[in-house]
Amino acid sequence: MSISAIGPYASAVVTSSRGGGGTSASAAVPADGPAAVKSGGGVQKTDFTQMTRKDLADWINSKIASGEMSFDESSTFVSMTVNFRQDGATTGLDDKQQVDFMQSVRDGMARAKNTNDSELFDRLQAALRTMERYQGEVRGVNMTV
Repeated sequence: MSISAIGPYASAVVTSSRGGGGTSASAAVPADGPAAVKSGGGVQKTDFTQMTRKDLADWINSKIASGEMSFDESSTFVSMTVNFRQDGATTGLDDKQQVDFMQSVRDGMARAKNTNDSELFDRLQAALRTMERYQGEVRGVNMTV
């Protein structure tokens, strides 16, 4: 199964990409695999603080395919893969701009708290807990390094 649609929470989660104070920077993506950063010895680890939207989508798909995440559980994550431009149009799955998704979720939680949206806050809090659980997870090893 592969994700391809966005959830109803997309605008709340990705508002920071419109200039709402989120942190992100353009940088090259490691060519060694999705949602992975190389550390010593060619080990690739999941890092939600330096991940592209495409990397996040690939990570979500791998968790759904392995049975570690249900399609319903993935909906909050899926909404984070959408990038809105200033004019409101989406840009698709960006594989170049790295985003700190953990900070984006924290920012979304603060907005949900300020607007008394307890349902959104709970969903984002669950997503943050999931990210914290998988942060640093070994995703692969590059034997050619």
